[in-house]
Amino acid sequence: MSESLINAFFADQNVQRLFAATATWEPLQICFPKEINVSRFLAWVLDPSQGHGLGDTAIRSLLTRAWQKSDEAELPLAVKRFLSPSNIQTEAFSAVLVTAEVSLKGRSLDLLVVDPNSRRYIAIENKFGASQSAAQLKDYRKGLEKLLPEFMGVHILLDSNDAEPDDTAWIPIGYDWLSEFLLEAEQRESTAIHVSQALGQFRRVIQEEDEEATGSSPHGRLITEVARSYPDVISLMGDWIRKTGKSERLHAFAELQANATTLDAKATLRLFHMYWRRPDVWEQCLRQIRFSPFVALLRREFQDLLLDPKRVQTTFSLGRWKSFIDLEQFGDGWFFPAGVTVRQTGETFRVTTYVHLAHVLADRRDAMRQAATSLRHGNINRRVGEEQSWVAVRKRSDLPLKQALDFSVEQLHQLQSALDVARHVVPAT
Repeated sequence: MSESLINAFFADQNVQRLFAATATWEPLQICFPKEINVSRFLAWVLDPSQGHGLGDTAIRSLLTRAWQKSDEAELPLAVKRFLSPSNIQTEAFSAVLVTAEVSLKGRSLDLLVVDPNSRRYIAIENKFGASQSAAQLKDYRKGLEKLLPEFMGVHILLDSNDAEPDDTAWIPIGYDWLSEFLLEAEQRESTAIHVSQALGQFRRVIQEEDEEATGSSPHGRLITEVARSYPDVISLMGDWIRKTGKSERLHAFAELQANATTLDAKATLRLFHMYWRRPDVWEQCLRQIRFSPFVALLRREFQDLLLDPKRVQTTFSLGRWKSFIDLEQFGDGWFFPAGVTVRQTGETFRVTTYVHLAHVLADRRDAMRQAATSLRHGNINRRVGEEQSWVAVRKRSDLPLKQALDFSVEQLHQLQSALDVARHVVPAT
């Protein structure tokens, strides 16, 4: 690697801003949560008796999302009736018992919420990047049915990778629900400042793994710009990322130090210093290089393209749709109202087209919901409920790069046409 290229990298203001902006001070980012810690945090949020002051709003929110996703599971009629929003919003969950790490058949179910008065339970298996084990969900369900034979159970798979349960009795819910709930809880005037700060820290960490919680991100724009400007430098860091885990960095440093006898080698050593200080940041840049064909093609097609790169995927939206957002209420903390999310899985891609109503102006939601329904026709044969904020319009998996590129362009054009109509619909009075 040439000294001049590395010096240009160090001198770039975007690189300097990215390095400075990613200095960590929040405890939850320093102690990046593993799955068990996420589950314990969820247990705290879901427990109405804890000191967060949110009451049972998290349980109501989770069960409302479960109702929205209930068509994807095979549920008894009694469970479907229980999950109806008109029932959930009038139920009282203040007496529930919440626990994490429940031993069942030699394994640990992540979360269990038991309502002894109503003889009901909510089982939650939380997957924070991990995969399901063989028959895991079925074993949990059978174990609970044996222990609590007179209780009605709701079984939820909460998965950051949006995986399908291998037991059809489980309702799949993505981390989009969690990040959306946390943001809403943060923004409530009734939420105590210290609780709001804790919720915000946790949301910012898990949002990096969340597929759907995408918004207007200055950090994401810096990642994209640095990755686009210095692919060779980032690719060299990619070699270090692949070959030097935490335990191997000292050995790599020692080797570079020993061989730093030329100007180029000394510059490479200085670059390694920067890599060592922010390995996660440069890994995000490396992933963004992998999405560069999408960025290049979509920018040619759409002049107002917006994008938000995350740890495992990138979401593309259009600037014109900002007119749908209630900026007076949400300021800069808003999610894209619609877009296409691209996730790489091995050598192929999964592309999801979606509409997100969480931060949309109240008088625009019906028009956007109608647009989502029309776009869904013939693709996903499930209703778009009035309580539903995030709507998957279309999903395609296992696409080679060329097909994923073509499909992404096609889907953004379809969204553009449908939402251009929605922008000019006169709201009902």
